[in-house]
Amino acid sequence: MEAYDGFLDVVEIKRPDGGLAFWAGSLDHGNYVPSVDLTKAITQAARYIFEVEREANSVKFLERVGGVKTVKPRCVLVYGRSANWNDSQAEAYRILNASYHNLTVLTYDHVLERARRICGVKS
Repeated sequence: MEAYDGFLDVVEIKRPDGGLAFWAGSLDHGNYVPSVDLTKAITQAARYIFEVEREANSVKFLERVGGVKTVKPRCVLVYGRSANWNDSQAEAYRILNASYHNLTVLTYDHVLERARRICGVKS
């Protein structure tokens, strides 16, 4: 999709009703860690970014994206829910996202809260 700045971004959406867990079932050394399913989704998103970078200059790709500028593509992965997270999970999420420079993981609850703030609607 064309992002707000006119450049191409990738958006990967995993349905929240598919039973995909965000966090692994147990802590690892006292830390919340991504579930296997989330790790797979992150890997898939990274692969999409790689493929966009690889194909960015091909005529076929340029025709497909309608001339949208493709420079340093980013990916937004929408995955899972976060409404019931505790403070430690929220902190682990912040740390997880900080480790990626071209990928942002958002939950459906994060997307909803962003939309509310943009529209000036109180939760």
